[in-house]
Amino acid sequence: SGPSARAYLAAGTLAARQALAARGETIGRIGFYVLLLAIFSRLWAVALASQPLDGFAARDMLWYLAVTEWVVVGTPWAHLDVERDVRSGDLAYLLARPTDYVGMRAAEALGAMAARMLTLAPAGAIAATWLAGGLPTQPAMLGLAAIAAVLGAAVLALATVGIGLTAVVVTDVAPLYWIWQKATFVLGGLLLPITCYPDWLQAIARWTPFAGAVYRPARLVLGADAAAVGLALGGAAAWLLVAWFAVAGIGRLALRRLDA
Repeated sequence: SGPSARAYLAAGTLAARQALAARGETIGRIGFYVLLLAIFSRLWAVALASQPLDGFAARDMLWYLAVTEWVVVGTPWAHLDVERDVRSGDLAYLLARPTDYVGMRAAEALGAMAARMLTLAPAGAIAATWLAGGLPTQPAMLGLAAIAAVLGAAVLALATVGIGLTAVVVTDVAPLYWIWQKATFVLGGLLLPITCYPDWLQAIARWTPFAGAVYRPARLVLGADAAAVGLALGGAAAWLLVAWFAVAGIGRLALRRLDA
């Protein structure tokens, strides 16, 4: 409904403002992001000096990493907020509000994600251009890669809300989040494109939300045709829809368990 939509928008906007106001965290996050790019720029420069990786030179690989890390570093840890609500008992009071709890937490996660990515984007673009010695081979793809990356980060942000909701059942959601995070790193091709993996691992990774959220958006900066662009944008949008329904379903199950 209209009032609910306005409430969710207000929650997301407030979360974004709070993320932007946390200047210390923002500076630390940007510094961490740029440091990662600096480290891997030297690594790729040495490792790929004589032999490109899967046909890609050091410049393109650094831009690939700039996009994948942008997605991952830009994703908030919303599971901690949800877990805190469950453990403290505040969830019982929050459920009495007229707006849906899961929807509010999802809106806050997306708002924080938007603020994070907004602040990381210029730093990453400047650092990648400087460290790589220029733009990627197909700079025209950067805009499309950015759109797909934002959709991918939204998938991961919603997933953290779902992970937090499992606190109703499990004692500590941290192990589940660690598993999800490591799967994102590996199956999402955080450091290397999944085309560098063994065939069997590629076959698994391609059908996971991790590849849709991380690998395919970043793959666009390595050069892509219309089919790859459609797969990156359409796949990220599809996984975002799946994530939304999955989190809503987990929320219903969690609240039933809480009522019981």
